[in-house]
Amino acid sequence: MPTGISRRVEQCIIHLQSHDCEGALINLFPAIDRTAKKRRPRAGVGERIKAFLADEEATISAVGTGNLLVDISVDGISIPEALYKFGRTPIAHEGELDPRLRFTTDGSLRIGPNSWELPIGYIIGMCIAVVASPENKGERLSRELAISILGKQFRINEIWGRRESIEAHIGGIFNDHEVFARCRA
Repeated sequence: MPTGISRRVEQCIIHLQSHDCEGALINLFPAIDRTAKKRRPRAGVGERIKAFLADEEATISAVGTGNLLVDISVDGISIPEALYKFGRTPIAHEGELDPRLRFTTDGSLRIGPNSWELPIGYIIGMCIAVVASPENKGERLSRELAISILGKQFRINEIWGRRESIEAHIGGIFNDHEVFARCRA
């Protein structure tokens, strides 16, 4: 039976199919938080969510952009911090994204002091990070859904908790199987 995490992921995917980024994130951030809490049970909500996003930044950016973008900071704000500050916090408290954070459907990425425009693929990347997280082994969606990650199709119910299969595929694409170990160091 699906738990809150898998139900939220499924709802996120449904919203993404209609390009409803806000609806996708309203569902995805609680799944991120529950996953992050399993990983860091003693950390506060902001600390654990930002740490989870930083831990998974290589996967999120690879899925989201087709490139490995880690440790990028603009005016002292990293992408994980921006996702938390302009995404999760206003959605949780006001029910909508901060206008400084936008998700584009054209694949473009623009970051400036007052504007964070990320491709919608970043939401997909965060979703995959939750699904593949070892903390979520044993989760299942109520229906069979698949996702294409850098040209390879994966059945979501087959990759719950199996981060290594996603990382092996991405590492092969970038001809660097140590990239994830370096990013987490």
